[in-house]
Amino acid sequence: NILLLGTDERTTRFNTNARSDSMILLSIHTRNHTVKLVSFERGTGVPILEGEYRGQYDWLTHCFRYGGADLMLKEIRYCFNVDVDHYVRVNFTSFEKGIDLVGGVDVHMDATEMVYFQNAYKFPAVEGMNHLNGKLALNYARLREIDSDWVRIQRQREVIFSAFSQLRKMSLPEADQLINNLIPLVRTNLTEETITQLLLLLPKLPNAEFQQMTIPAKGTYGAMTGMGGRGLFAVDFQKN
Repeated sequence: NILLLGTDERTTRFNTNARSDSMILLSIHTRNHTVKLVSFERGTGVPILEGEYRGQYDWLTHCFRYGGADLMLKEIRYCFNVDVDHYVRVNFTSFEKGIDLVGGVDVHMDATEMVYFQNAYKFPAVEGMNHLNGKLALNYARLREIDSDWVRIQRQREVIFSAFSQLRKMSLPEADQLINNLIPLVRTNLTEETITQLLLLLPKLPNAEFQQMTIPAKGTYGAMTGMGGRGLFAVDFQKN
């Protein structure tokens, strides 16, 4: 289990005054050959587990600002009872560069998305599959103006799925070189040994089944007010 964090810095540097606007749990099951992607809605109300605001409730995305990746891992473990100790963090710049390193991604656009990309970015999008470079993939993964944040996080998973599909087509030497180029772009607590073990799994996952979902699930949350009067999703953590 690896928590994928996308923080909102618009510079090449990572900083502590950031929010994790994208939070996706990646679970690789080697025995049954499945790869699972579970997104956590950024507005999920969670109890802050440590620090100055301990005991108060706020958006899950804000917890990164209160305690970084370590606190995010604690929040996911505590609230959702899932065993996760590892994380990989990207920001806008490293996301773009990472997508370019894997050769871009293929995503499916509906008619509304197609028109949006044609008008906003002068990109010759078509209804159906489109190949996006890093900059366009970032814009796609951030897009919520035409619908909602709930749809945006589905787009984020589609980009990750496509990038992973590119990665598992590579030979081991190619994947090894790619990983060496990617590591300086991210922040992670994965050791080199663990990264090597993950790399060796790739040949075993050429036809892996992908499963995905968003948390909180439909019908398992209400509304509440948290810090600063912010509206939060009041989640039934046990059901989720």
